[in-house]
Amino acid sequence: MLSKEEKLARLRLYRSESIGPTRFWELINEYGSAVTVLTKGSGIFPRAEKKQNICGKERIEEEIAAMKAAGARFVFFEDELYPPLLRNIPDPPPVLSFLGDKDKVLDLFQMDVVAVVGARNASIAGCKFCQILCKDLGARDVVTVSGLARGIDTCAHAESLETGTIAVVAGGINVIYPRENTALYNEIIKKNGIFSEASFNTPPQPQLFPRRNRLIAGMSYGTAIIEAAEQSGSLITARMALDYNREVFAVPGSPLDPRSIGCNKLIKEGAILLLSVNDILEQLEAKKITLRRQTSPILTKTIDIDLELTRKKILDSLSSIPITIDELISCIKVSPQEVLSALLELELANKIVRLHGQRVCLALGS
Repeated sequence: MLSKEEKLARLRLYRSESIGPTRFWELINEYGSAVTVLTKGSGIFPRAEKKQNICGKERIEEEIAAMKAAGARFVFFEDELYPPLLRNIPDPPPVLSFLGDKDKVLDLFQMDVVAVVGARNASIAGCKFCQILCKDLGARDVVTVSGLARGIDTCAHAESLETGTIAVVAGGINVIYPRENTALYNEIIKKNGIFSEASFNTPPQPQLFPRRNRLIAGMSYGTAIIEAAEQSGSLITARMALDYNREVFAVPGSPLDPRSIGCNKLIKEGAILLLSVNDILEQLEAKKITLRRQTSPILTKTIDIDLELTRKKILDSLSSIPITIDELISCIKVSPQEVLSALLELELANKIVRLHGQRVCLALGS
């Protein structure tokens, strides 16, 4: 259990400018606690980080008060309400915000969890398939996770309200986006739960959606994609699921429908063809056994990782011509876990672009 002082220090550290999840865990592993990091002050931050602005205590106390007034709570990595599968990804958030029925969500985490995501401008057929799939998953005690967006996400949550659904939002836990999902948002809070990595009152921003997508993928044994354009946030979720050794399921569609291009490419690249709930259930047991054998990379990683050096190696090695991640790992001779963590931070900083087929290249202007 974390002390009140350590929780406050972790919130201050994680809310600080330029401290992402990977850097946060590096500091915790090296110095033992967030309290120690803050006590040592800016002297521990090398090079460019020496101008690091640590989040003030007053700002965190204001956020704590706002969370309490809204009926929300913080969920730390060590807490029982922290999504169990999320602990197994290389870059888990040290703290989440939660709003909903704690006891219900704890029960849901004892069940199998599958993400269901897809197009915001979903077709009638796509929404119908989503409703059938989520109804069948619920009937077999499988919980759905999605992002509370328009289209497929909305259908997935609405169909799973009674059997179990968890929403993950990109903005603050109190920010409803899109506004037309206000009633659905309130129903999920009443009957299930919502998680967010962002601080209270944070509006949805483009750079926050990939972070949200990694949580959706990380919470789940597998991710089902129902309609996705060639450049789609759902494909980011699918790619992250593959990075985390989770299954990816894709619903095929007409080559003439732009909303099917992404799913058809995923299937071509090895995703599991999804035609009914049985295609998911057949894969669940084997995946559960595999993930149960894994331990959290955060709890086992060594402290001699220099992620700044890895980021530099990646940027020096990449060009505008895409290469596979395997080729990149072979070239710079750094562990896959470290490369994936560095790639996520570079992608969020718009320094690199991830493409189909596990390929990567420099972003324009980098």
